[in-house]
Formats: sequence, structure tokens, C-alpha cells
Amino acid sequence: YMATGIKSASSEECACIIVKLHPVSKVECIIPNAFSFEWATHEILFYTIQKNLQCHTVYLSDFNKKHSELVYTESDARYFVDLYRTKDKHFITINSNSKTTSEVWLLDCHCPFKPPVLVQKRTKNIIYHVEHRNNELYIPTTYGNPVGYKLMKTPVGSCGLENWQPIYTVKENTKLIDLDMFRDHCVIFLKLGGELYLDIISLVSNTVENVKLPAWACSLELEPNSDYTANTCYFWLMSPLQSPVRFAYSLMEKSLIEFTEQEVPITPNCKTVRLEAKSKDETWVPITVFYKNHSISLHKMPLLVHVYGAYGIDLNMTFKAENLMLIKDGWILAFCHVRGGGELGLTWHKDGCMMKKHNGIQDLQACIKLLHELGYSQPMQTALMSMSAGGVLAGALCNIAPHLIRAVVLQAPFLDILNTMLDPYLPLTIEEQEEWGDPVGDQSCKEYIRSYCPYQNIKPQNYPSLFITVSEKDQRVPVVGLLKYINKLRKAVQVHAESNNSDDKGAQMPNIILDVQPGGSHCSPTYEDSLKQVATQLAFLYSELGLDKQE
Repeated sequence: YMATGIKSASSEECACIIVKLHPVSKVECIIPNAFSFEWATHEILFYTIQKNLQCHTVYLSDFNKKHSELVYTESDARYFVDLYRTKDKHFITINSNSKTTSEVWLLDCHCPFKPPVLVQKRTKNIIYHVEHRNNELYIPTTYGNPVGYKLMKTPVGSCGLENWQPIYTVKENTKLIDLDMFRDHCVIFLKLGGELYLDIISLVSNTVENVKLPAWACSLELEPNSDYTANTCYFWLMSPLQSPVRFAYSLMEKSLIEFTEQEVPITPNCKTVRLEAKSKDETWVPITVFYKNHSISLHKMPLLVHVYGAYGIDLNMTFKAENLMLIKDGWILAFCHVRGGGELGLTWHKDGCMMKKHNGIQDLQACIKLLHELGYSQPMQTALMSMSAGGVLAGALCNIAPHLIRAVVLQAPFLDILNTMLDPYLPLTIEEQEEWGDPVGDQSCKEYIRSYCPYQNIKPQNYPSLFITVSEKDQRVPVVGLLKYINKLRKAVQVHAESNNSDDKGAQMPNIILDVQPGGSHCSPTYEDSLKQVATQLAFLYSELGLDKQE
């Protein structure tokens, strides 16, 4: 049998198609709403079912005996369940994760009908995952001191927390990107100060080898490799201006190999600058800047600032073809790695979530101010771009410092975080409490969210122009909420323009546009739709910054 997942453009939910390969290939069945799935044997499949964006159940199906049964149910709405098969194919792990806490159960692929076995019961603020080698569990986890990820191991037969033995610790302010397990090695993918590198752990000699990756690389993607006995690890490196380049690291020869010729050459005419801005509390915030080499009059060049800053997720630094066009057209691109994201490890996220969300907003403001002070563009030539939860920071900045930017482009943004978190009947409200807090049960949290929520803090003043894109059936960011935001913002701008006390009557009225696209995806349009979306967004920016009038 073969299992494959499909997803339509009109929904986030997937389906799993089971194909019988012998004697003649045919579709055996379709499992609707299957989110993750793993084969235990050639005939027995485990899978999770997604409902209202949540996964709480695991099922087993035996296609030879035409039998299915429920294996696991998660009762806590804060947790999301998915499946993973260990690299040696010995176990399938049931991973129940909240934003801050994990619990893992083991399913033995050799005895798939046995009940799952608990590794370690959930303990607040301890995240862990599980790999397997030689009857031992290898566990990347946040357990223990110092704060950050460690790699620990324990015998399968005594896998409780009290038996975990540390074998490796991620350095302070370092981001753990991914991990790949081999028979005699564990490859750790890391980011420190914006630069990527590998730590190769020998599980035989207990030594660690450090491998630097090319300085131009800003993002890394591990290539799936199911061969546990392999001696080569494959991955892709990229940057906002460099399309993915395939690399290999030979564990035997201890050498890094560039595996493919580059379709788009690394732009030699582009300069990369890494800066740090001092935020309000004197924390240093990294910024990565790209612009054309030998540019003069940087202060006259248009600047596009990118920000995200939520969930411990890094700002997207993958390749986008439009970035090459912007650089060629004389734009400066700036990526602000503010708190709330994960660029500097776990602490970087914790310092920008819950009751510390203002830190990320202040970080963004400090970054843009520094760019202008150093001569990178000027406010009337500066645009801001973000998506999803990054809209909280972008929208908040528009309220507190609208003079710093001329135009804003947002894709499916969170802009009314307070009313969203006050509604316990929305599918993700309970799950999101570990990122934003619980305004229903905690009055101080409610007032804190109110203090930065973009929708709640709209006021009569001159705003930058705004272009918002959203899918009409987006379950995470409903159109009705964005319509409320747009209407309130337009009224505030109108009141300001009509005010006799307005200090900037001559200021240009901002354009405020909501672009509703068909479909139900959240920030994941089809390839064709994404091209149209990018073209529309860039046309808006060129118009607002007056670049469409230049020869």
C-alpha cells in the first residue's frame, strides 16, 4: 500500500488517499481530514484526524483485515496531536504538544496493536521529542538548566524524566533549527547571530564536530532521508535573494559538498549587512539588510521592512523571486528579528510573548528608527510587510508611530487579538492562550492585550496607507474581523482629516484597501494565485511610494 496526502486551495484540512499497489494499482480508500499518518507495517497505518483546525485523535487501520480502531484521544484543547516515525522505523511517536509543553507516547511498529506507552507525562514548560537508536531514546528537550534545548538519552525500558542523561547542550542565544538521526551520529542544525552551522555528534565517541555553513545562507531546510544507516546528510540552503542550493555533509569523510549547480547565481552585486538596534529596554535586536552593491544616496532609496515576531518562529528568510527584482530596482530590504520570534533561541521567544508582547513592538520601532538614522531610506520611502500574527506588531506600530512608514502590506493579519482571545468558542482560542494569555480569566492580561491590540488602539491621526489580503474562507482570520478593522480605521482617518486641530491638513489621505481572495487557505495561496498576489502588493507599494511615476 501507499499513502499520500492531498490538500485543496479552499481549506486547510487534508485527506489521505490509500493506494493498493499490487497486483494492480487502485485507490483502496480515502480518509477525509487526515492530518498526519505513518505506516507501522506494510498494511497497518496510524493517522490523526483534524477537526476545526485541531487534531485530538489517533486511529489505526489494518487494510488487510479491513479493521479500524481509535488508539488515542487528547482531551485538552491546548494540545495538538501529530505522528512521527523514528528514523530506524522502530517506533511511531504520538506527539501531543501545546505551545509550551509536550507529551509523547510510543507505538511499537513490531507490535502495532499493543497500547501506546508513555515516555514522560506532560510537565509544564518542558518540551520534548523522541528519536530511537540501539534500544535507547534520544530526546531533544527544554528540560533542565540552562534555558534552551539539550539532547538527552535514556533506555527504552526506563524512559521517565529521572533517567534522562544529557549528552549535548545548545549554546546560549542559539536557535535549534532541526535534527537528523543516523546510526552512529546525530546532526544538529543551528543558527547563531544570523549564521548557520552544524554540530555533528558522534554517538560512538561522544565527540562534537562544528561545521560552518556558507555565510550567505539565511535559511535551512532538511531533506527527508529515511535511510537510518546512511553516511550522508542532505539539506538545502537559501536566502531571500538566493534560490535553494542542495548541500550534503559526509559523516565518513567529514566534508561539506555543494551538490547542485545554482539555477540563479548568488548575486555578487548585492551587499548584506547585519545590524543591531537598541530597543527601549536596551536589548540589542538583530537586523539583516540587503541592497545593491555600490549604491549611492541610500537615504533616497525605497526601504521594505519585514517583521513577524510570534510563536518562537523565525522570520521567513527563504528565497522569493520578487526580492531579486526589488534589489535590481534599487530597494533596500530589511529583516527585523524582533523578540517573540525564535532567532536567538527560547528566551528570545519568551521575552516577546504573553505579558511581554510590547517588547516586540518596541523592537520593531527601534529597528526602523536605526535604519533611518544610519541613512537607509527615510519615512516617506519606507514600507512595512508582514503576515498572520506578525500583523499584531505591524498594526500596533501604525498606531504608536505612523510617521515612521508610508505604506503597509499585510497578509491575513491578526489585528483584533483582544476580541479573538475573549471568544472561547473559536477553534484556536484555548490553544493560543500560551502565546497571548487568557483575557477571560485574568483581568490584568485583558488590559495588557488591550494596551497593544491594533484594533482597540485605532485613533484619529494620519496613518500610513494599508493593503490587506485575506482569503474569503480563512478559518484563522475571518473576513468579518478585518472588515471591522478597515471600517474603524477609515473613520479615524476621516475624523482626523476633518478636524480643525489637525496639524497635517496637507498630508496625503492614506489609501486603505482590503483585497478578499477566493479560497480558504491561511497565507498559503496556490502558486498561480501567489504570483497575482505579489504583483498586486508590489503595484500598491510602487504607487504609494511614488515609484510608478519614475522613469
